Amino acid sequence: MSRTDVDHVTCREFVEILTDYLEGALDAGERAEIERHIVICRGCSNYLEQVHSTIDLLGRIGADQPGEAPTGASLAIFRAWKAERSA
Repeated sequence: MSRTDVDHVTCREFVEILTDYLEGALDAGERAEIERHIVICRGCSNYLEQVHSTIDLLGRIGADQPGEAPTGASLAIFRAWKAERSA
């Protein structure tokens, strides 16, 4: 995300970069930008809480399944859903 005005992430940008944020794949500046947006935007804050809840619930469902760690599996499901919506 190359931005000069870091105080004004749009909600669309927030949603587009959320997976990278959750996976810790953002640099410090991008992470700070997203965290500022979460503080000022109740809608995106709620969305983030819903994503965390979904990941947690999917992790509980898949906790007895062998293979990928629940959080990794949950993020993979979220990435696939996001890619499908972007297509």
